[in-house]
Amino acid sequence: MSTSQNSDLERALSALRLLKETCSAALDALKQPLSSTQLSLLSSPPPTATLHKDFQSLLTLIYTSTTKLTLVLRPSAPAPRAALGPINDLGTSITSLAACATLFDLHGSTLSAYARRASREICDSVISLANTFVEDSGDEYLVRTGTVHDLVEKARRELPADNLAAVKMQWKADRGMLEDSLNDINAMIEDAGEEGGDDLEGEGFDDDDEWDELGFGSSKKLSNVELERVKKVQPLVRFATLLHKRIVPDILANVSGTDPQLLAALDALPPQSHSIVLALEELVASLYAPQKPAALSSAIAAFSDAIHKLHASAVTDTLLSSGADVAKQMSALNLDNNESANSNGDKQKKDPRRWFDACLAQIDKSAKAVDELLASDNATTT
Repeated sequence: MSTSQNSDLERALSALRLLKETCSAALDALKQPLSSTQLSLLSSPPPTATLHKDFQSLLTLIYTSTTKLTLVLRPSAPAPRAALGPINDLGTSITSLAACATLFDLHGSTLSAYARRASREICDSVISLANTFVEDSGDEYLVRTGTVHDLVEKARRELPADNLAAVKMQWKADRGMLEDSLNDINAMIEDAGEEGGDDLEGEGFDDDDEWDELGFGSSKKLSNVELERVKKVQPLVRFATLLHKRIVPDILANVSGTDPQLLAALDALPPQSHSIVLALEELVASLYAPQKPAALSSAIAAFSDAIHKLHASAVTDTLLSSGADVAKQMSALNLDNNESANSNGDKQKKDPRRWFDACLAQIDKSAKAVDELLASDNATTT
């Protein structure tokens, strides 16, 4: 390699090291909330649609610059001098992406969390790509480039249009996990009801610890007493899963507006939703044999508490009145003022609060039934 080529290579490697530092600085910025200094530089707060468009454009630039970079630095035919432009462009786009992601804070923390997380993942992947050229002579450059491209495409697809859409996306993910947990409980009851079945003993799986290590839970069968407890828990979880599911069509589907109070009400929901997911996972774990009544009782209390907190966050005047305002506006567009139309309008304006309150009452009733069964079992054994 000539002196000129060595010089070009050193300049390219220096630029790649600087790119890594740029990505690290972007990662640090993504950990910080939107500052007053950043806000002061804005002539006016950018609307969500503008930020969304800018974010998508920056993702395209990162994808393109990454492709150019790997083409000119591929080990089979490196052209270090030609890499300087793409490296510089990539660093500029990474810095702008981080800045854009923090601006989503203006439109809700749930939406901002998606943008920040996607940006962090892309920064990390670009650092890995730079490292493969700086430290490993580009041995895995195709894999690293593919990772950057995949994360960019994922961010393009998954970035929600607004904060409400972000909350709904989180809700859908949590609902799937809740339904999985309910299916686990249903399977416990179904498996216990099956007569016969495969005898696992003698097949090398006679140690419960081995099953736990493999992630299958305990291989011990439920006793009749334990099975009755599972059956008592089943309606509790079913009602709770239903309450969680109905929040989207009965409350979130009617929400409209971007005022700070509404954004705050929406942002309060995902943490409560995820708390239910975690509480239910603990509850399901406590149902496997051998059950510990104290642990089961504690799990029931934690699960019920999480449901109450979600109900308190979702069934609020802020969220329900937002939907009522939309209903009024739609009603005003109805030119048919006959009695039938008014009757239909009254039905559409029904406050869903009563349904959620009734469902919560059923959840409390089911939780109480489990507690009473545990108390009865405890009295029998003492």
